[in-house]
Amino acid sequence: MIAPMSRVEVVCLSSVRQALVVSLQEQGLLHLEEVPLELEEAPDFLGRVQLEGAAQEAFSQLEELERLLAEAAPLLSVTPSATNVRAAMAMVAGWDDAALSGKLRDWSSKLREVTRKRVSLQDSLDVLSNYRTILEQVAPVLGGSEVKLGKGTRALVLTGDVKRVVARLEERFGEEIGPELKFHKNQVKSKQLVGLLSFPESKGEEVSRILNQEGVTPVDMRDESFENATIGEVIGRIDSTMAGHRTELGTLEGEKNKLSGQVCTELLAAKVIVADRLAQFRVHGQFAQSEMVTVIHGWTPSDQYDTLEQAIERDFAGKAEVNRISHEGIDHVAIPTQLRNPALFKPFEVVLSIFKPPTYGTIDPTKMVAVAFIFFYGFILGDVFYGICVILLAKWLGRKWGHIAAVQSASTIGVYMGISAIVFGVIYGEYFGNLVEKVVWPALFGHELHPLFHRAHATTELLLIAIIFGLIHIPLALIIGIRESFRHGHTNHAIEKIGMLMGLTALVIMTCNYFGVPILSLDAFVYLAAALFVVGAVLIFKAMGMMGLIGILEIMSLGGNVLSYARLMALGIASIALADIANMLPGMFGYWLGIPAALLVHMFNIGIGVASPTIHSLRLNFVEFLPKFYSPEGKGFDPFRKETIA
Repeated sequence: MIAPMSRVEVVCLSSVRQALVVSLQEQGLLHLEEVPLELEEAPDFLGRVQLEGAAQEAFSQLEELERLLAEAAPLLSVTPSATNVRAAMAMVAGWDDAALSGKLRDWSSKLREVTRKRVSLQDSLDVLSNYRTILEQVAPVLGGSEVKLGKGTRALVLTGDVKRVVARLEERFGEEIGPELKFHKNQVKSKQLVGLLSFPESKGEEVSRILNQEGVTPVDMRDESFENATIGEVIGRIDSTMAGHRTELGTLEGEKNKLSGQVCTELLAAKVIVADRLAQFRVHGQFAQSEMVTVIHGWTPSDQYDTLEQAIERDFAGKAEVNRISHEGIDHVAIPTQLRNPALFKPFEVVLSIFKPPTYGTIDPTKMVAVAFIFFYGFILGDVFYGICVILLAKWLGRKWGHIAAVQSASTIGVYMGISAIVFGVIYGEYFGNLVEKVVWPALFGHELHPLFHRAHATTELLLIAIIFGLIHIPLALIIGIRESFRHGHTNHAIEKIGMLMGLTALVIMTCNYFGVPILSLDAFVYLAAALFVVGAVLIFKAMGMMGLIGILEIMSLGGNVLSYARLMALGIASIALADIANMLPGMFGYWLGIPAALLVHMFNIGIGVASPTIHSLRLNFVEFLPKFYSPEGKGFDPFRKETIA
């Protein structure tokens, strides 16, 4: 459900404004909004709050701390637990700005220094590795690993249109340097070439100039120990240097981990505290003030208003006043939406979070989506052992990443999905497909298992049941849409939906009449269907005008919506077929080969059974059901409060 909201105005003496802001943040009950600057009866009475003096200075200092934290936090290689960060916040909160600034600068400097060393070493390793590769590739061209390299060498790695670049370089080298320069090339790939230039040392500046003008960056080795050595000697020295770099990298990694472990808890605690304090200053831009008072506007759940009022009156008696103000004339889209669902259904709020929140004053479909989704999922998968596997997977996800709220909700939903699959599995008599029915049960009791409903042998009935689900789900959506349209004064939309509901009813009656469904096959129902269709068409044209033709076509589309529920049957039958094939493999290939193969097929089927029924169950809700009444154009209730630590 959507919680009723109250619009709140807080008027306080400007002298207590900062303290009041801190109190509001502690309470976390008020969704702030910008206060209008003009009142009809008192134009220019209010002005926007501007930070001045000490407040502006404190704000600037906090912004500097935020910058330091933004630089240092990503450099941490250790992540502390949320419990430890919360414990450290009390200590960090006791530091004054100077002490906090000093510590942050020290931590940031040390983290940057060790990171800079690591990056420099890694860059050096990359250059050495590239140069070594080039030497190995061009050595055969130069005459072997005993060829000496001097200062007159440049290694190149060319990519892209290498033919054009090589042609251009050879042309310029020939014209400006002459035959003294040798260009040794080795085509590695169709668009990659490595090469080595050898030339008199006196031509070094000219070579560098040409390469620079052509946009080619050579892989130069500036280490003098590599000069006047053979290619083999250079490769050996490179290997030795790279080994030393790797050892040093390991040492630096240990230093960084140790430093991160020492400062991470306090640094992240400081990050939360600084963010909270900055928020206290930034919200002032939404307030309005006169010479002596400050006005604050916001929204709070109606059942929380008394708590908010009592807290402010207790702490700011005589200095601040809280009142409800009318939200007449305010568009519902501008009113924040807070969803409140029982614990059983609350995890499904994450499923609807792919949309914007429902518009305030409309309907929250969370419960309906939850029931339909879980029902459809179990109807499709319908296997006891598969359901157990889904539950185990969901539990594992919850243990692994349950600290993330969305994952925890998904884990809970996964448990519901598994339970639904188990219930339908019992009804269908499916336990890893027909394994129990054909193998285990006959071995124990001498006859096959007789389930309550054997869907593999009753596909026609299963298809009919699936379509009946559509005949319930789609009209329900239209009925809700009619109710919501009337409730919000959208009479034409309501009339249009009534016409479509009547047209869909006529379509269903005619279809049943055609297939000889008892009672509905009577001639009287043909006339009833015709009358419903005509009246429905009239209502659609009344509501839509000449666009009513599109509305008539939409009736046929509704029939397609109903038929799309046939996927509930088709997906389930596909799952059965794959499971039954898996159970046949041991008999076909023997136990040693057949059982592992069967397990692999069942694992594959479980993977499909997690994804495919989920996607299609959601599709039936998101595409066929919700658009007929759901209005996700709201904004979420986001109260001004302290940051949470997950």
